[in-house]
Amino acid sequence: MKRTGGSGMIAALILACLFATTMLLTLVMGARVYRGVQARVEASAEGRVGLAYITAKVHGNDHAGGISVRDFGGVDAVVLAQDYDGERYVTALYVYDGQLMELFCSDLDAFTPAEGTPIAPAQGLQAGQSDGVLTLTYVDASGSERYAYIAMRSEEDSSADE
Repeated sequence: MKRTGGSGMIAALILACLFATTMLLTLVMGARVYRGVQARVEASAEGRVGLAYITAKVHGNDHAGGISVRDFGGVDAVVLAQDYDGERYVTALYVYDGQLMELFCSDLDAFTPAEGTPIAPAQGLQAGQSDGVLTLTYVDASGSERYAYIAMRSEEDSSADE
């Protein structure tokens, strides 16, 4: 009897190497696809986070006299008013120096836009209020414009413009 195991062994080794190479290439391509998807998801989330933050704050502060739009240091600001222990405080949301900013204070006129806390990268915010609807045009860090139209559910009150 003759042994022919040498050529069979080589064929099995070649098949195993081919299988391992195919698996490695599949893993590398899958990792590239995953990174691409992850980058698109992050870019999409970054674009939405600023406007979502503003709308959530507005919805949470929707009470009579609670929401107004005003000029704050040359930029549009959405101003949310609250009473704490009988004292009136405001939260201003605005875009300044490439950032969505938030400033919580008792007298907005005593501060400048630079003193706010950065929330998210942004290029611009335009706000307007008419007939119980707050209109927002938000420009995210990539330059994409996003819009929100928020119907105020509470009564309007002229004291919100303070």
